[in-house]
Amino acid sequence: MLQRLLWHMKNRTDLQHKRIVAPEPHFLGGIMYEHPFTIKEVAWLLSIRCLEGGSDQEFPVECPYCGDTRGKCSFCISKNGEIKNVFHCFHCGQGGNMLTLYADIMGLYGEDRCKTAYQEIINRLENGGQVTGSTYKKITCRYKAKTDEVKRSPEYVDLVYRQMLSLLQLHTLHKQDLKRRGVTDPEIKELERKGYKSIEPKKAGTIAKKLLEKGFRLDGIPGFFRNRDGMWEASFYEGNRGYLCPVYSLNHKIKGFQIRVDHPVNKRKYIWFTSSGFDGGTSSGSPAGVSGYISPVQRSIHVTEGILKAELASLRSGYPYIGIPGVGNYKSLLPVLADLKSRGLQTVYECMDMDKMMDLTCRCDCMEKCIVCGTPERLLRKQECPQKRRKRDTIRKGCLKLYDMCEKLGLNCQRISWDTDTDGLWLGNYKGVDDWIYSKPPEEKESFY
Repeated sequence: MLQRLLWHMKNRTDLQHKRIVAPEPHFLGGIMYEHPFTIKEVAWLLSIRCLEGGSDQEFPVECPYCGDTRGKCSFCISKNGEIKNVFHCFHCGQGGNMLTLYADIMGLYGEDRCKTAYQEIINRLENGGQVTGSTYKKITCRYKAKTDEVKRSPEYVDLVYRQMLSLLQLHTLHKQDLKRRGVTDPEIKELERKGYKSIEPKKAGTIAKKLLEKGFRLDGIPGFFRNRDGMWEASFYEGNRGYLCPVYSLNHKIKGFQIRVDHPVNKRKYIWFTSSGFDGGTSSGSPAGVSGYISPVQRSIHVTEGILKAELASLRSGYPYIGIPGVGNYKSLLPVLADLKSRGLQTVYECMDMDKMMDLTCRCDCMEKCIVCGTPERLLRKQECPQKRRKRDTIRKGCLKLYDMCEKLGLNCQRISWDTDTDGLWLGNYKGVDDWIYSKPPEEKESFY
């Protein structure tokens, strides 16, 4: 089998369209792989176009999800000697491993879709990448040409989502994950009441069916789409297994969900519950979430990074918070602040993670990245760590966006810092504002604000 596979791959070329040419399956760049193929073979099978640049181990491609050709989507076979076989697009946010990629593009669904994908890849490579007979019908990409998405009212989206949540529960595994984060049992109960529920891949089709039976329309609802059989389905798969973190609007309507995934890809812990590009699907966008009570005249608001972090900070302090999806994602924040200003908002408290105040001195604590920057020498000379510099600058750049936004809206923006030494540098004990509030005695929490 291996000899036939190798012969077919060596003789497979498509220079006219710059298709990826599959290399030898067991060795690439002197690295031994656990599978008889890598993500590069998978890309070749799917006719994904390789762009200029990159290396044998990591290279840019035309994104098979959003079609970006600027190099925002990259495939990684291995990094620092560790096998990865993953992909990520910084334009549309899609990411995963080589099996989820194949399953997505080929329209494979269900709990065992990765196993099915693996077997199909093996079979197709053995046959020189050809698809014949009954297998041909599976070549139906679930991603359709972009059409005008149906728009549903915030009230209707909220109603459908609440019905969906009533069919789910928060599993013990995810309660334990929250406890490891320091979340108490009463807080977990409150989170569950607000819609923090576990994704169940086996119920992807069942949930959609039950919602339809109740008379709901699923077109225009982010996270729902029609599968290859024309049936409605929720975007619940093994690749995004985790728990839902609901995103609330100022009017207490659920407008979307982040998913805290069980198995992060490229250290990406949160992804969106979305169906953008799917048949009948809708984009979730990247909305900012509002946590806590908003009064008719709201004079101040706190802003931090993360939907869950904002929720916990609000629960623990009693103050309202806005959670932005990421430290560099402020686009969705502007309309929220503008709306709040019309309600009397005057002051915004910036409560981003304390990485923004980290000491840049090299201490050999950036793990594998230290090998690259030559840490021992920097450590001895007490030099600045370039990795810490990049991380801090990224956070501060995001903070500056918030300050600029407040200045344009005529709002006062104040920085909140905690866990610092006399020089104002972070001590490294409590990074997030939720952790800091949790650590403080009740009598000190009020003075913090």
